[in-house]
Amino acid sequence: MNTAPDAAARATTAASTTLFGKLRAMALHALNLHLQNCAVIAEAHRRPL
Repeated sequence: MNTAPDAAARATTAASTTLFGKLRAMALHALNLHLQNCAVIAEAHRRPL
């Protein structure tokens, strides 16, 4: 068996997993900031003028 393509495939998979992991973390952080912003707006809207 030729192991060079297998090693290359594993390296590509590891790189894409790392990339998707970073994208997922960034998306979760953006969602958290968005929800915090919504909570601030809701609280400001709830209070009387």
